[in-house]
Amino acid sequence: MKSSLLKKQFYLSDLLWNCWCIASVIGIWPRFIEPNLITTTKLNLKIENLPKSLAGLKILQFSDIHLHPGMPDFFLNKLIKKIKFLAPDILVFTGDFLCYSQFRDKNRLKDFFSALSAPYGCYAIFGNHDYQKPVSINAKGEYDIIEDNASMITKGFSRIFSTTKLAQKVTDRAKAIGIHQELVELIAGTPFEILDNKCNQISVKETFLNICGLGEYTLGKCLPEVAFKDYDRRYPGLVLAHNPDSVPLLMNFPGDMILCGHTHGGQINLPWLWKKFTLLENMQFKQGLFHMNKKWVYVNRGVGSVMQFRWFAMPEIALITLEGDHGI
Repeated sequence: MKSSLLKKQFYLSDLLWNCWCIASVIGIWPRFIEPNLITTTKLNLKIENLPKSLAGLKILQFSDIHLHPGMPDFFLNKLIKKIKFLAPDILVFTGDFLCYSQFRDKNRLKDFFSALSAPYGCYAIFGNHDYQKPVSINAKGEYDIIEDNASMITKGFSRIFSTTKLAQKVTDRAKAIGIHQELVELIAGTPFEILDNKCNQISVKETFLNICGLGEYTLGKCLPEVAFKDYDRRYPGLVLAHNPDSVPLLMNFPGDMILCGHTHGGQINLPWLWKKFTLLENMQFKQGLFHMNKKWVYVNRGVGSVMQFRWFAMPEIALITLEGDHGI
């Protein structure tokens, strides 16, 4: 009964939001057009001492699909076609399969991820919406369980007219949240492997590549000392971390590339306003490519969002091609 009432509230608020966007005219682009576009960012990253057989290896990253009933089929089909056209050697998803930990479109989620493949494997990590309960920022600025049932519109306007200072603290109840077993089981039936504080060495041509996945930072589950335990330093490494605030924790660990999501590129990417919707400890990590401590860091804008509304933060997939460089 409660679930049915929440769904009715969601659809009503969604309808009212759509009507406002159409009536305002300026809301048409960020509500109906930009969220349904997909841009491809192509990066050629030079890796020190890269084995010759890995030169030219293509890694495709996408993130933050937040699949829900409001995401149109044509968008998912377009995303599948783009990924297949780019023909990556390795495919990675950097978290947030769900919205608020809820399976609102289970069959389409499984069908989408089942439609993708790559010769050297598909890998994924969890985001802050992908555990038993969703975690965000509470009124005290702490990372905490989201229990507010207010509509997305109400939450959005609340963000605009409030100021939250991050406490950089995870509450005990957020730390106690377990994995989302139903999501784990669903993804196990697709070509994707979840790397939850885990590292794999995959055989690529004549050598190996480390692929290491971290748990979610805002739940206190980003545990590099666990994740890198099986990392083989003889080979280069790709690191997946949903939240870019994880990056400082990873600087003293191995790995040549760190791929993140979470920020949606600011989502409403207007001066002043984006900082209301993108609450980070390290605000420089809103989006884009960085080079730190001999590591590449890329923060992907993602392809979806809980609230289908984007302004100058177009959905993105990133195609990364590895190049050798002995002098970087």
